[in-house]
Amino acid sequence: MGNESEMPSSYYKTLIFFLALCSYIIFNGNVPITDPVESNYALTAKEMVESNNWLSPQIYGQYWFDKPILIYWLIALSYKVFGVGEFAARFPAAVFSAASVSLVYWFSVKIYQNRQIGLLAALVLATSLEFWVLAHMIITDAVLFFFTSAAMSTFFFGMTEKRTKWYLMAYASMGFAALTKGPVGIVLPALIVLMYIFVRNQWQQLRHMHIFAGIGVLLAVAAPWYFTMYLLHGQQFIDTFLGLHNYIRATVAEHPKDNVLYYYFVLFPVSLMPWTGIFFLMLGKAKRSLRSPVESYLYIWPAVILVFYTAMATKYPTYVFPALFPVAVLIASYLQSLHQRKNRRTWLWLSVPAIVLFGAVVYGTTLLPPEKNWLPLYVAVCVSIISVIWVQTKGNICRLPLTVAVAVITISCVAIGTGLSSLANSKSAKPLAYILPRNAIIGSLGEYATSMVFYSGHIMPRLVVDEQELAQRGTWSGKYTMPTEHLDSFVARNSGDSPIFILVKSKDLSQIKDSASFANFVPVASHGNMTLYRKKDEI
Repeated sequence: MGNESEMPSSYYKTLIFFLALCSYIIFNGNVPITDPVESNYALTAKEMVESNNWLSPQIYGQYWFDKPILIYWLIALSYKVFGVGEFAARFPAAVFSAASVSLVYWFSVKIYQNRQIGLLAALVLATSLEFWVLAHMIITDAVLFFFTSAAMSTFFFGMTEKRTKWYLMAYASMGFAALTKGPVGIVLPALIVLMYIFVRNQWQQLRHMHIFAGIGVLLAVAAPWYFTMYLLHGQQFIDTFLGLHNYIRATVAEHPKDNVLYYYFVLFPVSLMPWTGIFFLMLGKAKRSLRSPVESYLYIWPAVILVFYTAMATKYPTYVFPALFPVAVLIASYLQSLHQRKNRRTWLWLSVPAIVLFGAVVYGTTLLPPEKNWLPLYVAVCVSIISVIWVQTKGNICRLPLTVAVAVITISCVAIGTGLSSLANSKSAKPLAYILPRNAIIGSLGEYATSMVFYSGHIMPRLVVDEQELAQRGTWSGKYTMPTEHLDSFVARNSGDSPIFILVKSKDLSQIKDSASFANFVPVASHGNMTLYRKKDEI
């Protein structure tokens, strides 16, 4: 492209990034850090800042090798800029999600030479259900999504343009992906590219990929931290990170009930809402599209991701998240073809799922605390449904994707501002943490609430009533590094002047109701399914 077209393209990329970022950070400071996942990342980054140890991740004062270092660096740097809190903890996910939206615009425009498709791809990706949710969450997936997408995008341009810079950028992106989530950041892009080469019978591409130089770039990015971890922690790092959190996850189901063949093939279409209908419509026309190098690459990309994770024993809803990027591009291309037909009946594949999604939002409010004022959300949903119906039946049908996208963003922002913070609040110990006095001693029985440690700053041992539980056993025991103590020992040891508290989830109360050590504890506060008990003679 010449300068005349480059300048507007840069302008659009920047504008898309900041618009997406604004939509993802709004009200983030009002959303408490939740258990059981977010609090682990938030607390690990907090301990990184407090200990000034920026190399070895720690949680509860213990080394923790669940994930590589990059996500903790990002959150910790955010803490340094904004202070320790919800907004700072959620900021990296919002930034990388916005960067992914800008990236999908750039990639789509470059491969199709069509700005309209780029804008549609950005709208589809930015407003897909799972993408919007993970853009607000304190986990690794938004960062992994960006680097995986960047690797796959630049690999494609390397193969089509035969330019070294694209390959080197791809290898660097794989290195950062490996620093985000481990070996999968390298293995998955490599499998996708190899499958594309196999399907297209283009084995000559391997000669132009600068593989040895690329490995050097990849190692320059990722190897220093991994090598340092091995020097510092030796076999413990290998066994825990590569063994437990990678090999064991792949071969042993952490949640056996989810280890079913259809898991992702049901979940993935739902993650695309409200664009699911167009996705199915697009799949029906896929066969004729596979002749094109662009289209075949875009279909092979998500297919490999879905098959790869279906073959893994442990399944999580977020594992196939990176497949959204190429699917958003394909949906955008299909939407552009619908613009030319202007068949209102075909557009029902978009308007009906959108209305179903909006209705599901309203139904979801009935499952949340009734004291919340949901009127603003109900008004936003009603206006959105009316707008979609009007455009579907009377308006310019080509504006339906924009109408749906704007409706999703509006409802999402209103939902966070009015009530979704209460949903997060119900899954967080934040309100109870602020009740604790500075000199409090607290333990947790049953399901552990890491958010209590994050917000209170107190060391909180996991309490058990069975001596056998003190010795961690089982495949997944290495995941849990919090201090563990017998209830009797905890109560006897802490018999001084400091007030003693025990945090108990409702479902775990039956474990200790007959315990003599617990007999002197009375409830002082409840929140959601958690109750805080205090020793009687300390009141």
